[in-house]
Amino acid sequence: MRRLVLALAAALLAGAAQAQSLRIGTVAPAGGACAPAKARGGEKAYYDHLAQRLGREVLVCPFASPAAAASALAQGQIDLTRLDPAAFAPVRGQTRAILTVRAASEANRIPIVVAVRGSDPARDLLALKGRLFAFGGRSPAGLATPRAVLAERGLASGAYREQIEVDGDDALAKLRARQVDAAAVHAAAWQRVCRKVSPKEPNPCNDLHVVIRARPRAAQAIVVRRDMPDEIRYRLIGVHTPLHLEAPAAFAFATNWVKGAAEFQPAEADALTLATLK
Repeated sequence: MRRLVLALAAALLAGAAQAQSLRIGTVAPAGGACAPAKARGGEKAYYDHLAQRLGREVLVCPFASPAAAASALAQGQIDLTRLDPAAFAPVRGQTRAILTVRAASEANRIPIVVAVRGSDPARDLLALKGRLFAFGGRSPAGLATPRAVLAERGLASGAYREQIEVDGDDALAKLRARQVDAAAVHAAAWQRVCRKVSPKEPNPCNDLHVVIRARPRAAQAIVVRRDMPDEIRYRLIGVHTPLHLEAPAAFAFATNWVKGAAEFQPAEADALTLATLK
């Protein structure tokens, strides 16, 4: 009986210790149990930084594949891991993205608005195949990001014609002037043109119809369980977003999966999906 009591006490203590730890899922062919990181250099700097800022022990939990790590996350066996869209899809209901990494050559994952004239019968992107789009300039936000949103949703390059304007405002002006069939602009341009100055005034863009409002899908993201306490989730975001400034060696290790990584960015829950925005 005494041995049973001691065994139960040890199990409870181990469970309590894990509850106060941060369990990070990683991918290693051999798999293994969660254990304190035995690391050097940037890897040690990263885990030490997390432990210090969160006031928790960091445990590394290896899994044979991203799918296995995703399943463990959904079942509460770990607290966060990095996933791609394929691994995320089966556990979307139990988990959510919190962070992505922006490369120096990329634009932010800002929302893109695709609009047509209100009289146009098109109500989805595929109905715009072969038609003329106006883009708002040649910057990443004005051209590359809208192109990515279109391609992910069935309109790859060559499936439509394009006309590149000076900026998003001009693209929307060309749409209204019937010189193009659709405009694909970033949210800031849409807001400048369509913002209501007063609640009593009509919507300035009542004559236009939004076909889709969406961000580009992330290629990979840091993912946590949806039941993670808000305090811990926000602290994780707060620790990671300035990491490139506060701990460059730790940042280099934490983002070694992105070529030319520039910074961590907060991400919406469904960043790994083709979800649309309201």
